[in-house]
Amino acid sequence: MIVFLLSIFSGVHAQLTNTKWKGVLKIQDDIPTIFDFGKDTLTLTTYANNVLIEDMTYTIADSVLTLKKISGQSDCDQEVGKYKYSIKGELLLLKLVSDGCEDRSSVLDNISLTKFQWPAVVNVDEGILKQYPGVYAMDAQHKITITLENGKLMADSPTNLVAKTQLYPASNTKFYFHYADINLEFVNGTDGKPVKLVVHQDGKDYDWKKE
Repeated sequence: MIVFLLSIFSGVHAQLTNTKWKGVLKIQDDIPTIFDFGKDTLTLTTYANNVLIEDMTYTIADSVLTLKKISGQSDCDQEVGKYKYSIKGELLLLKLVSDGCEDRSSVLDNISLTKFQWPAVVNVDEGILKQYPGVYAMDAQHKITITLENGKLMADSPTNLVAKTQLYPASNTKFYFHYADINLEFVNGTDGKPVKLVVHQDGKDYDWKKE
């Protein structure tokens, strides 16, 4: 009986462990947000620029999600929140059971989240990655610096990025940030070397020429 109960608990917990969901938090404006469930932590970040909203611990019992703040923007320093949850296909629904923190309950009660995943990451030979580092400019005021660090491409821009950010390869030339609907594509010249970076964002293309 004990083994049976443990297997049920593990199965329920596994429904959320290492999953991501996307929804909208109604704070002051509507904020598209990623809910990232780890083994026992839940991290909320803005979809647009990966800014931390809240880090919390979570536990699950009888389809109730219990949350407690670790760090973040709310005033929920000591209060514990409990939310009944249900998963219907690709939707995760939360409904308030009890929560002493109105900051949290006002945005999580009756929220509907859609299952989410970033594009699959592919392996790219480091010899190819070594071609891409450099400075790419859209104009004199907007520049992106691409570096190769520990086998990973990183992008940094004081005008366009909050912080240095990893690029995740979807192909040998196409890369994604793990936030927002943005992808970058390196374009080679006739000599086979990159001459520009095309940023695809919100249905528009922006050319950044390599300096």
